[in-house]
Amino acid sequence: MRASLDDHREGSVMRRRRWMFASLIVLFVMAGLFAVLIVAISPTKSDGTALSGYSSQMRTTGRAASRKVYSPTISNDPYVIDQWEKSIQALERACRDSGEYCEQAAQARRSINR
Repeated sequence: MRASLDDHREGSVMRRRRWMFASLIVLFVMAGLFAVLIVAISPTKSDGTALSGYSSQMRTTGRAASRKVYSPTISNDPYVIDQWEKSIQALERACRDSGEYCEQAAQARRSINR
């Protein structure tokens, strides 16, 4: 009776160890797939460089641009300036292509070129 009880306990321990080992393997595989997914969806240009506005400033100045997140004025923030420029270019493109938003594009261009 005692021998069968010990065999049962030993089998239970072995099953538990196998389950823990399998769980660790699954965890590592999932972590690897997550890393591959992050790399795959990161926005890059065709030459492999990042699409960030900061990367171009990093190359030209030799140091990273810093954002003033808590500043009450945003007009000197490089990120904001880049986004404004992209918006204005989209408005100007719509004006050229379809004749829409021409007044808004002109007004936006004037406001940024004060």
